[in-house]
Amino acid sequence: MKRRIVMSMLSAMLIASLVACGSNNSSTDSASESTTETAQIEGVASESVEASTEYNILTIKTDWEEAATITFSETGMTIDGTGASDEDGVLYITEGGAYTLTGTSSACSIVINTEDNVKLILNGVDLTSTNGPVIYGAQVKNLYIELAEGTENTLTDSSEYATDSETGEEIGKGVISCEDDIIVLGEGTLNITANHKHGITSDDKIYIEAGTINIISNGTDGINANDLVCIDGGNIDITSVSDLIESEDMFVITGGTITGNSEDEGIEAKGNLYINGGSINITAVDDGLNAGNYIEINDGEVTVTSSHGDAIDSNGNYDGCITINGGTVNATGADVPEGGLDADQASVIINGGTVTASGGTNSPITENGGEVNITGDTNSGMGQGGPGMGGGRGQMPEGEMPEDFDGTKPQMNGGGPRGQMQQDTSEESTN
Repeated sequence: MKRRIVMSMLSAMLIASLVACGSNNSSTDSASESTTETAQIEGVASESVEASTEYNILTIKTDWEEAATITFSETGMTIDGTGASDEDGVLYITEGGAYTLTGTSSACSIVINTEDNVKLILNGVDLTSTNGPVIYGAQVKNLYIELAEGTENTLTDSSEYATDSETGEEIGKGVISCEDDIIVLGEGTLNITANHKHGITSDDKIYIEAGTINIISNGTDGINANDLVCIDGGNIDITSVSDLIESEDMFVITGGTITGNSEDEGIEAKGNLYINGGSINITAVDDGLNAGNYIEINDGEVTVTSSHGDAIDSNGNYDGCITINGGTVNATGADVPEGGLDADQASVIINGGTVTASGGTNSPITENGGEVNITGDTNSGMGQGGPGMGGGRGQMPEGEMPEDFDGTKPQMNGGGPRGQMQQDTSEESTN
């Protein structure tokens, strides 16, 4: 999604309460270029699967031009290079390229407005915004966030956000907020405290390829994207008052480690959720894993505990809307009417893997393979585990199919459980 913002207007709104950011003369070299894998997934389909869901392959851009190094302090900022400017304490980036950020400031913001790809290399920063997001991608082809190896980086937003004078809408939706795709990579550490909305949010897609990411969200979700969340690697730990990670459409996990505690739901996809690898160990008050249509687990280690909801819940309400083909699954749900596995009034299909589920009431199980241990009642008329604590987040009305549902389960196109790495040396970095 592209949205042009007039810089002078945005500057006036963002800097209303900002103090100038800082300067010292030190600079660092860019972190090494990424060679992380990309995600291209094919679900292990059962015989009845015919319908397919398109899944765009991520191609990592590696041929970056070094644009500038920016050093923050409490008294200002120093810019060594081109493509960026200091406008009353707001760092504006208006050209594509790689920008290395260092230093500390308790009152600063970064705004990106360009049609090109931009990479921000966080090289030991501690930045706090007093009027909205710390990093805001108003317009950018793709926003790369690289965590320089061996560094620790801390970002904290404000409890209130500036608003657009014309629309009245808040500017930005989280600590790192972008109207376009976000790609996180690198072998450093990123600590995020979200005081108003999300920790990391995109109006398009979020790909996490590497890095250690720790998020405390006192506002809404830890991570949120409109089109796709794809976790290919990294170590992610989230504590959130709302969902840990939410996609308004598709969610794909191929690797990495996800841990966390949620006061609402754990991992949520409003459309389809695919788990093809990695390690998940999460605790939620409401549903641990939730999808509006379809959940497929092909590999990985999945441990999910819900204190007041279902451990794994799909609202597709057709046989196989939860399909487990492999991996190790431990699902612990709450007492009746909740449970470990909830497919509403339909059956869960298990074709392989090791599955242990417990809770008050579970959906019927069609067992075609694997090792299965289900504890709790089985209720063919279930359909009671869906209403979420927060008003049924991601739920469909009982018994109602998606408008384009043709009676077959969705399947992912692609090249296997892990995609083959692709590197891009052109200006195109995602399909």
